[in-house]
Amino acid sequence: MTRGIHPIRRVLIIGGGPCGLVSLRNLLDRAQFDDVQLVERRDNIGGVCPWESPAYPGLIGNVLPEFLSFSGQPFPPLSRPGQPFPTLRETYGYLETFARPLFERGRIRLGHEVTRVEEVGGAADEGGWRVVMTDWTAGGEGVRKEERWDAVVITTVWFDNAYYPNVEGLDEIKETGRVRHAKTWRDSSGYEGKRVMVIGNANSANEMAAQLTPVAQLPVYRSARRVSIFPSLPDDRIEDVGPVVRYTSTGEKITAHLQHRTIEDVDYVLFGTGYYPDVPYLRVLEPGSLGRAERSARKLVPLTSRSIQPSRIPSLYRQVLYAYNPSLAFTGALVSFIPFMMADLTSTWLALVWSGHIEIPSAIEDRLDDERVRLKNLHQLRSETDNPSDLVSFHFLGCYELPYAKDARADVVRAMPEMEDVLAKWDEEQDSRRFAMYATKLDSLYTLVGKKESEI
Repeated sequence: MTRGIHPIRRVLIIGGGPCGLVSLRNLLDRAQFDDVQLVERRDNIGGVCPWESPAYPGLIGNVLPEFLSFSGQPFPPLSRPGQPFPTLRETYGYLETFARPLFERGRIRLGHEVTRVEEVGGAADEGGWRVVMTDWTAGGEGVRKEERWDAVVITTVWFDNAYYPNVEGLDEIKETGRVRHAKTWRDSSGYEGKRVMVIGNANSANEMAAQLTPVAQLPVYRSARRVSIFPSLPDDRIEDVGPVVRYTSTGEKITAHLQHRTIEDVDYVLFGTGYYPDVPYLRVLEPGSLGRAERSARKLVPLTSRSIQPSRIPSLYRQVLYAYNPSLAFTGALVSFIPFMMADLTSTWLALVWSGHIEIPSAIEDRLDDERVRLKNLHQLRSETDNPSDLVSFHFLGCYELPYAKDARADVVRAMPEMEDVLAKWDEEQDSRRFAMYATKLDSLYTLVGKKESEI
């Protein structure tokens, strides 16, 4: 066991989405702990997949089944000709099948909403985490529960926290009730004949704009700072405009002021601008001396905040472990091109760290070096342009993703050689297939509308 981590026998995983489910499987099957459980606040597993916001009915993903497969359980064949990407329903069906044996083993508690996680003071071998939750399964106002766990895995990092860009006048127009986020998007109902502006041009913004065109007043405006890297079909009914620099409102109508143009009488502004990382229920001991007396006297403080810049979960080693107390971990904080496979890899790595098969630096400062290097690289990337993309962010590794995954995989295979033929390869050939996925997505969109690219 790495020095500085108290012995870990009991592990709680918070969140029943893909990251939580694969973390549960890997901590149960690829290491040895006395007890591993998962709690999920909703009445079913799947995270955003079972049509909970920010997903919505009819959503077709942009990740191929190969990259939605957890190790040892391939995604089943799809049945729709010309559409190689699974629907939300098909992805949820895969997760249901994956979770079934975990339910049968009694490792998942639904209807349990975590409201507080607190680091416990004391000597290293007396630490742990106090977890407060509400059990909603009994109905009514729920039942408060308090539990103690040696280690906690948090997977609820992103999708509760809608991100809005910092634009003058935005707070004022929110008061009109005409500003909405992709987090709450269901379909185009209610926008019939309305003048709508969509902010952003990544997947959510593109899908909202496309769904609005048959019903909204034309054109549907799509505001963005740069050309999108995400596949979408050309559509004359969507007018691409530059970034909004200021909003004003008159009554229920909104005016969007662009750099060189003004668009008036907008009924709704819809933001497809992503999410920011935050875990508001988490409290850690204020970093400082780790002596027993000093540790027990330190106060509890939030680890995350909307104000942290660059936006991130701070003080993480390898984007997974809390450097000051590595018995706290995050799977899903890292934003990957192929998140199912990345969560599979990082949770396997985590299981082997916590079970003592993979060593991590024993000194806190050495673990914090990982964050310092990432911040330095991020600063350099963002300084190379005067209009950096929001994708150039702390948790989105981009070109660093493959080297990161290779290192994690090598750690795992050294500790558990039998995983060589179990885990995804994370090599250049796999990365080439992943990159080709975007052209495949565009082809599938043309097929979906029954046209060839040359006809549009």
